[in-house]
Amino acid sequence: MKKIKEVAGNNTSDLVEMNRSAIVRILQQMDVCSRADIAKMTGLTQASITKIVAVLIEMGIVTEVGFVKGNGNRRSIGLRLNAEQNLVIGVKFSRHLFSIGVFDISGKIYTQQETEFSLEEVALDVVADMKRQIHELLNKYENVVAIGFAVPGPYLRKIGRIAMVTRMPSWQSINFINEFKYEFDKPVFIEQDANAGALAEWWFGNHGRPLNSLAYFLAGEGIGSGIVDNDRLLLGNLGIASEVGHISIDVNGPTCECGNKGCLEMYCSTTAMLKKAEEMLPGFSEKDFDNRLDACKKVFSEAREGNKEAVKLVEKIAEYLGYGCVTLINAYDPEIIVIGDIISQGKELLLPTINRIVKERVLPEISSKVQIKISELPVDPTLYGAAAIATDKVLRKPSEYLVK
Repeated sequence: MKKIKEVAGNNTSDLVEMNRSAIVRILQQMDVCSRADIAKMTGLTQASITKIVAVLIEMGIVTEVGFVKGNGNRRSIGLRLNAEQNLVIGVKFSRHLFSIGVFDISGKIYTQQETEFSLEEVALDVVADMKRQIHELLNKYENVVAIGFAVPGPYLRKIGRIAMVTRMPSWQSINFINEFKYEFDKPVFIEQDANAGALAEWWFGNHGRPLNSLAYFLAGEGIGSGIVDNDRLLLGNLGIASEVGHISIDVNGPTCECGNKGCLEMYCSTTAMLKKAEEMLPGFSEKDFDNRLDACKKVFSEAREGNKEAVKLVEKIAEYLGYGCVTLINAYDPEIIVIGDIISQGKELLLPTINRIVKERVLPEISSKVQIKISELPVDPTLYGAAAIATDKVLRKPSEYLVK
């Protein structure tokens, strides 16, 4: 007998929650909005909006904030999300450090702290330090409703383990679900760092118009991407969809730790850039800098000052980023590609070459419809993304997670 795939239906309670979520998400984006405006944006009747908003106000999720101008200069009562009463903790884990920040669900940051560690440290000791710091913040900030983690990819989200982290094999044995999911009395959500960055840009990026699709191109210690399409992350079967860093751009290239040859990550990550910098720039050594961010900033500074070898290196890095953008456009058809993380510090040095590569290698009818830009988020996009992971989850189920 043929096995039939289960399909989830919607109960009345599900539809009620979906409508509540739609209103809360509009207020998160709009700051202040009237009931009439929300009705227009959602397609729900004014009577339905009035009823749902009354419940949200009673729950303490939404508050009234005086009058706003409506159609025909009519005055309407404004509504606002009680963002400051609903905080999230974002945790970014990377190859050399972990960062922890406290945000509210509007994206405002309250505090941020970083802890560096060496690749030689015992992974479980680093995990214990993370837990301690999170517990301290939970004790200090009583209105935290959820915790979001951003971890390097490829992250096997159903299992809770990172499949492979370049130069960090010991961390492949750490199960993030087992270590963190049940450690705190708050819900914990874990995503790949590039997916986190995509959510950060989707929720907090201020891109000026409603979007149907966005690609976040993470260019840092590793290379990755996250895709938001029609308001949802594109995850795939194992949660590793859009792992652009391990797409081969040279089938005869050097072997990557993942087993593939000529992976994009081997040509435009911070590791690749600094290795080339030591070959091309006389007297340059990564060891002379406190961290890789400072080392990369020095390369970009040299290029801005006219150092011909630095300019040549940055242009080559930008070419490879351009190849990555070509792949993202042909595979996922995004409206916008946002480049973030350490390499994005090159900003105006990178974009002309990236755009040139895209125009050369993508059909003009397609390339002309894609905007490519550098992230302008005021906080590290991946840390911001960790907060966005939690924000995204709680706003989809406001009645379950937000302060009552």
